[in-house]
Amino acid sequence: MAEPEDYLTEDTYRPYWLKEGVTEQTLDALFKQKSDMVKLGRALSKYKRFYLIGSGGSYSVQLPIRYISERYTYTPIYTYSGMMFLEQQPNAVDKDAACFFISQSGKTKEILEALDWCNDRGATTIGLTQKTKSEINDSAKHGVGWEGPGVTLGKLASLYLIFGTILNENGFDIGQRMVDAVSKLHQTLPGMIPKARMTAHKQGLELKDYDDMFVLGGGINWGLAYQFSFCTLMEMCWVKGIPIDYSEFRHGPLEVFTEGTAALFLRGRGKQRTLEQKALDFARGNRVKCVEYDSQGLNVDNLLTPFTLFTELEWFSYYLSLARNRRMGAWRYYDKVNF
Repeated sequence: MAEPEDYLTEDTYRPYWLKEGVTEQTLDALFKQKSDMVKLGRALSKYKRFYLIGSGGSYSVQLPIRYISERYTYTPIYTYSGMMFLEQQPNAVDKDAACFFISQSGKTKEILEALDWCNDRGATTIGLTQKTKSEINDSAKHGVGWEGPGVTLGKLASLYLIFGTILNENGFDIGQRMVDAVSKLHQTLPGMIPKARMTAHKQGLELKDYDDMFVLGGGINWGLAYQFSFCTLMEMCWVKGIPIDYSEFRHGPLEVFTEGTAALFLRGRGKQRTLEQKALDFARGNRVKCVEYDSQGLNVDNLLTPFTLFTELEWFSYYLSLARNRRMGAWRYYDKVNF
């Protein structure tokens, strides 16, 4: 006789990162670390080049930092996944470089290997992990832990605080805006959660039978489009997430946005908004199943949209997983197959 199937419900299943109070607890923990992160940013501001290294979600959170630095400053910030960094081994990593190694667990194999290589090159190394005590932080010259239960929120807000200070110390006003943006998260994110849950419940049911989903983002939110496609839809929901930058929409994606497909549109507050709207209008006119994420219509600074859109998306992924009866984090291959 077959075992009864385990049907997931809100009463029986919720991943730890969506437990009650996780957002508030993570922000509280971050603010306890804020003065140390600002102090570290000031100390690091003297370096000429900055490298960010991390895999998966730890790669995606680097991209808003690079976007900000390239748009508003002259500060060279380079972003790498762990394996990409090891393959490329940038020649300019030396005593004038500060290299950040990002990992939730603090023990990601390729990140530790990259850290050792940078130490050998004489670069200043900085670990950023969930817990201050970690293998990566033990091997780095400086170790930072956000000490909160939220993962993406903890990583990204920490980077905003540290790099906001670095950029501010180098004379760029955008740096202080980054620090101020993190200081406003307490006023913004918790209040978004009730509406995000209500909206996501309906969306999860509507999209449960789509095995492929396009995720459109761009500018400061390109990292989030990448992260949600790769690390959330593919890894955790077993849905084929396809990230598309708005700037490349007409080069290929235009031909396959047809009836029977589904697309998630991540809306920013930057100059690309007109292009976003054109892509959304085309998709709707072509009978694509469209879901628009727009920070719930809040009048937020574009710097905050990677946080506000993430709040909406993580609840969508939860209700999608319930509708598909898929326990997020129960992997078939991840961390079980050696590469």
